[in-house]
Amino acid sequence: MGTTMSKNSSSEWKAISKQLNALSSKELLKLIHELYQCTDSNRRFIAARFLKGEASLKKYKQQIHSALYPDFDAGKTDISISGAKKAISDFEKATHDSQQTLDLMIYFVEVGTQMIQAFGMDYESFYDSMESMFSKIVNRLKSKDRGLLPIFWGRLKKIETDSSDTGYGYGDSLADMMEELTEVHSNLGSGGAAK
Repeated sequence: MGTTMSKNSSSEWKAISKQLNALSSKELLKLIHELYQCTDSNRRFIAARFLKGEASLKKYKQQIHSALYPDFDAGKTDISISGAKKAISDFEKATHDSQQTLDLMIYFVEVGTQMIQAFGMDYESFYDSMESMFSKIVNRLKSKDRGLLPIFWGRLKKIETDSSDTGYGYGDSLADMMEELTEVHSNLGSGGAAK
């Protein structure tokens, strides 16, 4: 989820970096505090970076939940898949924590599946977004984050079960992906090495 800087951004960052290097610790702290106060997004990012743990993760989960399953009783009706994905991306950039990032990715699909169960969702793109995120989870757990599969296995199996009676082939698609993970999970259980 890395970003690339344009030539202008890179030269701008070099000039900013030079200015930052000239600041004292106290001045840097003041600047970070001002950035922290500036936006909710900055607060979540800085908290995730420096206050690792469940409290920081909870804020991002709230953001995902609000984006995918708005409070209809309070008159909120806008679903923002991009907002939920941005929360995951922002968290990963702030923490570089694979386990907690996977936790958020799985939470994304859990909340989306709850939404599908509750309202039947008549938008194929919503199902596609859930399948796409689930595919990313599966790919990570089959490769670089393979050793984390046992931690999330129960939640993934519950998503598979909860999605079984849904539309647009959603349940079948998740079941197919879980079949791929079952072999990996079995190999880990029988002493297969995590790669």
